[in-house]
Amino acid sequence: MGTFTRTCASIALTLLVFMPGLSYAQDDPSRAARSDSRPITYQDVLKLLENKTSEQKILERLEQSPTIFTLDAPQVDELKKAGASEKLLQALAGKRIAAKSSHDITDFAIILDCSGSMIDKTREGSTKMEVAKRVVADLIAKVPNGRRLTFLVYGHDAKLECKAIKVVRPLSEIDDAGKAELKDFIKTLQPVGHTPIARSLQIAGQELAKNKAACGLILITDGMETCHGDPSAEAARLSRELNLAFGLHIIGFDVDPKELEAVKEIARAGKGKYYDARSAKGLTEVLKGLEEKLVEAAPPPRQDRKVVLEGKKASPGTFFHDAPRIEPGDLQGHLSFMGAHYYQILVRKGQELRAIGKVQKAPYRVHNPQDKNDIQTFSISIYDHDLVMVAREKIDVPGNPNQLQTWKALWQAPEDTLAYVAVAASDTHNPKGKHGFVYPENAQVAPSAYTLTLKLAGDVSSAGEGPASLPRLKAAAGNGFGQAGELTIPGLANSDIKLQEVSFFKAKVNKGDPLRVSVAAQKPLYCVENDFFPENNKATYTLTVYDDDQVEVSRKVFNITANPPDAQTATIDWTPALSGVAYFTISCENTGNKVYAGKGYPQPGPGRAAVQIIKALPAEAR
Repeated sequence: MGTFTRTCASIALTLLVFMPGLSYAQDDPSRAARSDSRPITYQDVLKLLENKTSEQKILERLEQSPTIFTLDAPQVDELKKAGASEKLLQALAGKRIAAKSSHDITDFAIILDCSGSMIDKTREGSTKMEVAKRVVADLIAKVPNGRRLTFLVYGHDAKLECKAIKVVRPLSEIDDAGKAELKDFIKTLQPVGHTPIARSLQIAGQELAKNKAACGLILITDGMETCHGDPSAEAARLSRELNLAFGLHIIGFDVDPKELEAVKEIARAGKGKYYDARSAKGLTEVLKGLEEKLVEAAPPPRQDRKVVLEGKKASPGTFFHDAPRIEPGDLQGHLSFMGAHYYQILVRKGQELRAIGKVQKAPYRVHNPQDKNDIQTFSISIYDHDLVMVAREKIDVPGNPNQLQTWKALWQAPEDTLAYVAVAASDTHNPKGKHGFVYPENAQVAPSAYTLTLKLAGDVSSAGEGPASLPRLKAAAGNGFGQAGELTIPGLANSDIKLQEVSFFKAKVNKGDPLRVSVAAQKPLYCVENDFFPENNKATYTLTVYDDDQVEVSRKVFNITANPPDAQTATIDWTPALSGVAYFTISCENTGNKVYAGKGYPQPGPGRAAVQIIKALPAEAR
């Protein structure tokens, strides 16, 4: 005859011999199918089949029993002749699907013991911790994507003693990126501390209670509570207060026989099962069985639900010189790292321009996530017709949230004007603005989808088409006064500029005609040595005006720190004292720490620059 495993099952069979109150099961198989008070035997199954009991009822009975059968060939033949299907034979061997549909079980907690005793060697020679880390990482990898998972460890920090409990992953939908992050974290764990099982169960219960969904809990431990808690009482409380449909399952890894019954009681109190693993091989086999249960409990697959952003697809400008003129409404686009999109819109005197951003940050992983260098900043900047930044609002988005991020910038126009609106995305950085690195290094991060909504509010006192856009000039910057790019007034020219460069422009001017010269600059992305503070990574831009004699008559200096993706600006008002040619230069100088040229670090390329020159109102008219 075949045998079956689990000590508790063999104890129950012994009771059948000495307790007449249980002897009815052999004579009334259908009644046995309804009973959940004792383990099922091989003869029970055979009788149920011979009495034409439905397979579903037999499966329900097996699900309620801890018995797992190891069937020999004659027994398999006997059961098949009695009507056993392949599904029933697998269930007898332990591969059971709950009779009650478990498709609604969506939330799981996994707790890993990192207490000091996990440093002990297994029979195979490796430590318990080494084996546990490997198989738990494999278990997490098998959790179906889309399932909500929380992962906790305890005993990982000796200094914290019984308070050493860490929610490594709060309850949230798991995906491949989340599994990879957990795998990397698990590799770092060391067994050094205490065993606060009761408190760990309580914290895991708090995570599972967030959604009030059908849930389950798996605890891997090698021993009993050492922090004066009552884990059985806590397990019982969880079973009452949570929808613990999957139960609290405990995997005991080479548990001391003196503590075995106490650990089993925790599982019983949590309406789950205790699995005994005496070796590395045993732990692997037990977790393989739980992997199958996790997959069986997975909700039926459905099409992924993705956020849909409203708005018409935009054709944005890359800088001021090619910003398209648009009407109020919703614009849809995508922003890459250090990307910025520019638009131009007519705003009447007294109207409020409301620029509202909605963005779905594209997910990515980073090196050293413990440094919180997974922040991406999204900004909306509003510039007036002189390229002066009149409003800027931003939102810092850490991690990889599923929900949309929203923010807005507001500005009231003092006159009819064409305003520029820029929506931009930074690189990845830490809270102090220090550049971070995606992981792996060659990872291609998708652009983040956004909607930019532009609204105009307030009464309009004027009509007509409003101010015209400035002529977009194609003048190329020169390297000196003799090669200066020629501008016309009014006009807007685009250029680029590297660190330590000076760009030269010129224009014909008339004595006494007031001029307004503006520059907008986007700093190139680069890193510097010891960039612990944003001001350590600083570029200084200088706008300088020279008269017809090439003598400096005015200067405006502005600094750009860290790596903002949108433009910073400066403006000079100047009235020529002589007719002739005026010259304008834009210089860029690294005034922060030395640029870091390490492998994999971004090297500074050219940044963007725009120069605009218009006739200004006389001082008495302003």
